[in-house]
Amino acid sequence: MCDYIINKTQKLIAFIGLLRVSLMESTHSTLAFQDRKAGALLGLFAGDALASPVHWYYSLAQLKRDFGQITGYTKPNEHMEGSIMNLSNTGGGGRGSDKGEIVGDVINHGKKKYWGRGLNYSYHCTLQAGENTLEGQLTRLLLRTIAAQEGKVKPEIFLHEYVKFMTTPGSHNDAYASTCHRMFFANYVRGVAPESCADNDGHNTDAIDALTLTIPAIIATVTEEGPSDDVRKAAREVVALTRQSKVLPAYVDLYADMLASVVSGKKTLQSAAVDAGKRLGFDVKASAQTAWARAGKIDPEKYVGGDGTDPMVACYIDSSFPALLHLAYRYAEYGPRMALLANANAGGENVARGSALGALIGASYGVSGFPESLRALYNREDIEREINAVVGADAFGKTHVGEKYDL
Repeated sequence: MCDYIINKTQKLIAFIGLLRVSLMESTHSTLAFQDRKAGALLGLFAGDALASPVHWYYSLAQLKRDFGQITGYTKPNEHMEGSIMNLSNTGGGGRGSDKGEIVGDVINHGKKKYWGRGLNYSYHCTLQAGENTLEGQLTRLLLRTIAAQEGKVKPEIFLHEYVKFMTTPGSHNDAYASTCHRMFFANYVRGVAPESCADNDGHNTDAIDALTLTIPAIIATVTEEGPSDDVRKAAREVVALTRQSKVLPAYVDLYADMLASVVSGKKTLQSAAVDAGKRLGFDVKASAQTAWARAGKIDPEKYVGGDGTDPMVACYIDSSFPALLHLAYRYAEYGPRMALLANANAGGENVARGSALGALIGASYGVSGFPESLRALYNREDIEREINAVVGADAFGKTHVGEKYDL
């Protein structure tokens, strides 16, 4: 009799689990396509801005000492013990001398003072709470470019706007610029044509921040049919503008397929993550289940991660992409708030991963699934207008639709 009751109970639990997943999939499948697209773009900006204060924290103890936990948009501290921005090359890619003038004179004007040896400024020390990093600002630039081209992704036009934006003082507030940008403009000042300035240092270029710029290209190109050669091509082309890489295209294709599948409603986020993991030989489900077992009982209203159960990894794409899949699967059914806060509190390279995760979870839940706290970005009104201009719908209920952008 006892075995019979246990068996019946196990079947009931399994049935309830299947019902929960079925209801979640049904709800998500009924979201409007434009709501999903707008949600993906909002998620990109939210994930970027939430994580910026704790970008590249490789000690959870230090993160908690400096911030407690990230529970919303937070202004970065001025200094960060162990920051390696002060070891970075101001005249090109990777680590090197702080004597170069690419940072300060050519790009990130007036920000070189934060890169000096031994100063330990945090990477995004000049940003306000909820303000986007340089990578996030570049995705906004791409959105405006797409809007000005009536919804089309035109890489050659964006390249022109990218050079103008990066070389214009005051175009953004971020102190940090990644290797790919420093190498691009080191070539540019030597007289190399912009279309040939993309470079690779063999170390820092093949990184997850390459995915950030793909998101507007994917969203602008995807149809309700889901993944396509056009979507993958658009994503690869924008990456190739600033990075010369043999490694990245396969990951870009994989990410484009994931995001296109979720935003079109062809797959749930969890199934997309599992399928992507299979293509990489990574068991996403087992990784997430192990993490939940280690975390123990949680309160979904309060849990924001930071307990060491999520991977803390660097920017390199071969390790950071599986970490992205882990987070996407683990938090898919808990919504944008828990997913993006857990990503931030996990430390490591959490900004670009946050953007990529935010787009995926935003595509799953749509703008309507975001709490007001995550909508309250620093440049909220402008961002909402830019999103609406690309998705062609009033996703936020109060801003202009189809606004024209003249470049």
